Amino acid sequence: MFDTPMPADQTVRQSFVLRASMGAVRKGAMTRREMLGFLAAGIGAQFAKAHGATVRAPGASAEEQAGETPGGEASGGVSSAVSAMEAKAKVFEFLRARGHGSYVFGQVATWVHNENPDMDHPGNWIRKVLEHTGRMPRYGCITYDFDDDPFTDAAWNEGARKLWERGMIVGIYNFFANPSGGRWNDPCEMEKIWSPDDNPVRRNFFRQLDRMAANLQWLKDRGIPVVYTPFVESDDRNKWHAKGGSDAIIRLYRLVHDYFQGTKKLDHILWAYHTTQNHGALERCYPGDDYVDVLGKSAYGTGLVFSEYEWAVAKKKTGGKVIWWAELGIRGKGDPARDCLDVLRKLESSYPELAGFVFWSDEGFYNVVGNLNGREFMEHPKIVTLGK
Repeated sequence: MFDTPMPADQTVRQSFVLRASMGAVRKGAMTRREMLGFLAAGIGAQFAKAHGATVRAPGASAEEQAGETPGGEASGGVSSAVSAMEAKAKVFEFLRARGHGSYVFGQVATWVHNENPDMDHPGNWIRKVLEHTGRMPRYGCITYDFDDDPFTDAAWNEGARKLWERGMIVGIYNFFANPSGGRWNDPCEMEKIWSPDDNPVRRNFFRQLDRMAANLQWLKDRGIPVVYTPFVESDDRNKWHAKGGSDAIIRLYRLVHDYFQGTKKLDHILWAYHTTQNHGALERCYPGDDYVDVLGKSAYGTGLVFSEYEWAVAKKKTGGKVIWWAELGIRGKGDPARDCLDVLRKLESSYPELAGFVFWSDEGFYNVVGNLNGREFMEHPKIVTLGK
């Protein structure tokens, strides 16, 4: 699905048009490899419809438009014959090819609270970005919030599936509830998670792991790979998971990784890790090369900083890691609206190795909705949005 770095290999586009004019584009007429190549070229809805894929206008149901069950032969923009593991490899290849003039536009679709996981809902930030700019991100991220539990697991799963069906790379944040029973920002008796003896803290955490593993399995069964972040900002000591310091969060991250990948056989996950913009945090809390595929830092405020850039670049060049701004908020609430194109200027001048960025949700001042030239930014040929 993500073979080529388009916008746009004109030879591929011309080939597609020629085949269409010859009547060669029919459902099932192309090989899997050809389909993946064309989808990677950003052919989008027109191509998917030609192959019978489930492509819906905002608000329309499957029954109204596609007439096929999502996850079937022609849904999700790619045949279900392509396994989630194969799709994961395509996504990884696509992301690793970004940087140096080709930057993925990502958007957190939902954080916690009551932001609706359905991308067609007015409360979803994919919808807000679309309404403001006329374009959609290439990567969308949904938070499975086990602390407040504002939605059912089915709603989050369907939200993730819809992102994939529309052609986006799917990101998932987990926001685990405090295993000790307090709030998300209360202390946690983390050492009890590793205790060989049964105890309420261990039971609570593994119950949440099993719950999330079932959700990830549901997505895997439908051929959907995910960029999965088990702990948002590993060094943020406001959150229970970071209150034990770097050694504890590294151990906790590795536990989740090994349980999901080893015990649960969830091999469709690209493992993501990031920290706040605090200097030194990225290296200090790093779980290790064997545990991370995608790494990055948050950047909030007008500075657009990435203080451990050279360290991250070394991980990219020696370990094949994807590096990006994992959370991006380009101004504070009290700052004047700024030019979104400043992000591109900063990438080109200071951080060309980054694969892209993921705008934060919550409020429009963080992202294109509340700033200047959002449409122009998303239409820029160096910014990879959906269909480009």
